[in-house]
Amino acid sequence: MVQQVSELLDGPVTAELEFDRVVDLTTEKGLRLAALGHLVWSCVNLSDVDRLPPAAIERLFQATMIALLEVAPNSYMPRLERPVSPAVPWHVKRAIDYMHANLAQSITVALIAAEIGTSVRALQAAFQRFKGTTPLGYLRTIRLEAARRALVGDGGSRSISDAARNAGFSHMGRFAAAYYQAFGETPSETLRIR
Repeated sequence: MVQQVSELLDGPVTAELEFDRVVDLTTEKGLRLAALGHLVWSCVNLSDVDRLPPAAIERLFQATMIALLEVAPNSYMPRLERPVSPAVPWHVKRAIDYMHANLAQSITVALIAAEIGTSVRALQAAFQRFKGTTPLGYLRTIRLEAARRALVGDGGSRSISDAARNAGFSHMGRFAAAYYQAFGETPSETLRIR
């Protein structure tokens, strides 16, 4: 579900996805969501002979998740209701790909710009326009998400320092402060919850 939010926002998910406990299924959108849910349920409950291929069922689940995100009141609904931003330029996409591929490395804006063949100024302006943040702000967000995934995931890191280091953080105090600011809990609280 978090992956769907990230794809719909075309950006990282930085806070918990929380839904209201009640969904109004009497509205037009609510009725469509209920119908989609019934369709998925009926497809999953077919006998093996009549069952849809797994790829088709996966697409139905994705459609249901997207509908749920757009209909059921949730913590990301205000951001999902905003107008879609224009297409992201190639150099922003390449910069993001570079960041993901080199997450644990020491990265500067100048290094990113040189790697993708653009100027620092052009890269900063494009990130501000299309992502609403700086390149290093974006890098920090994806590093925090990577550290969180390492702490909460099955088979994830049992060590906060390993999760932080693997995500590119070298100063544990700054990491802990940034993590708390982003997620509202300390890394050790996240580790305890899982």
